[in-house]
Amino acid sequence: MNGKTMEIIVSPYDVERRDTPMARGPHGLLEHGLPGRLREAGWEIHLTEVQAPDESPKLEAVTGIGRQIARAVELAITRGRFPLILSGGCLAGLGVVAGLQRLGPPGGDNVRDRIAVVWIDAHGDFNTPETSASGYWDGMALAAVCGESLPELREGIGTHPLGVERAVHLAGRAFDPLEIGNVERLGLTAIPPDHVAAPATRESLRSRAAGRALYLHVDVDGLDPRDAPAVGFPVPDGARLADLLLCRDALPAPAAMTLSALGFDRAGAGEAGRTVEACARLIEAFAGRDLPGA
Repeated sequence: MNGKTMEIIVSPYDVERRDTPMARGPHGLLEHGLPGRLREAGWEIHLTEVQAPDESPKLEAVTGIGRQIARAVELAITRGRFPLILSGGCLAGLGVVAGLQRLGPPGGDNVRDRIAVVWIDAHGDFNTPETSASGYWDGMALAAVCGESLPELREGIGTHPLGVERAVHLAGRAFDPLEIGNVERLGLTAIPPDHVAAPATRESLRSRAAGRALYLHVDVDGLDPRDAPAVGFPVPDGARLADLLLCRDALPAPAAMTLSALGFDRAGAGEAGRTVEACARLIEAFAGRDLPGA
């Protein structure tokens, strides 16, 4: 795969809705100059946009979006393009993992052993319907990827659960009370912002991802708002961009990467510019090198 050819896959949905600030976030990132910034860094850019089925019930709409993301990821990689998914929310991760699993990345015989996920997010995304106070599906996304929530979405999209042992959550600081119980009971590795730069963190990342295809999921509110303020739900005291960049050498180049949960509706020019620059630097650090299959 040519590490400087990219397919930007745009999924402008917050769960199934297009009319929220986060749903508008992917187009906001494009309009505030991310493609131009990446072209300046030497990337050849292609664009694809997914569409929810018209006037469909929620479950059908979300599974339809996920299946389209899976197909777009699969096609991008077979065409020699790095898949960068810009999404309104984190449920896109189910489609990304399904797309990678269709390709049979190298690893063990069991499909869950072939992919690892590093999930950067201020929020846990590790709720189940029983522990979520709001019932918001996006807050269950990582639990669903790991096989612990929303089985109807996994089955509809075609995502094989990874298992908690293949996931690392970075920069979380806004977990729901019962969600913390899920993290502890199921043994999810969750590393807070002030430990992101620690040597032990890099060793944990290295051990989870070695020899596997990496899915790097970046909910941009995982970063400190000083570095990336244009997000839907900013949370103070996040991981600094410089600390996240230190994790680069502990990880293989990702097979796919997501940027989600942006929100430009209330962002001024300076805030938008800092956020775009932070996103571009993350892409360059993690994906701007030799990729699987290169």
